[in-house]
Amino acid sequence: MSRFCKAWHNITLEGAKQVRDHALLKASELGVFASVVIVDRTGVILLMETADSAPPGASEASIMKAKGASRYRVATHVTAEFLKTIPAQLASQALSLPEVCALQGGVPIRVEGEIVGGVGVSGGSGEQDVTISLAAAASIT
Repeated sequence: MSRFCKAWHNITLEGAKQVRDHALLKASELGVFASVVIVDRTGVILLMETADSAPPGASEASIMKAKGASRYRVATHVTAEFLKTIPAQLASQALSLPEVCALQGGVPIRVEGEIVGGVGVSGGSGEQDVTISLAAAASIT
């Protein structure tokens, strides 16, 4: 068992801090002022940090992204792409489900192949948020 996981396969605070640190490092490399949220596998916020210069709404968006990725066990940019392939009325209904998020930048966190949490990043372009969140989530696998 990884030191970043508890016996019931949940990300630990230590693991969440490592994910956050990697996210902030990648955001800095890209020149992005971001909000980063890490949730456990059930969507409970373990850690959140928002840069002073992050755009308005970044904090709320990063929460939505992290919770959506963790709850549905899929990156939010994948959800967004999938919703484009189905009829608009069905996509609208899917988006009304609890915590479904189609904003780019939410990624499930896996340890030893099992989803133990999620990371949400907001503040850059969608592509930058995806890049940051993927790098962060990969930091503890």
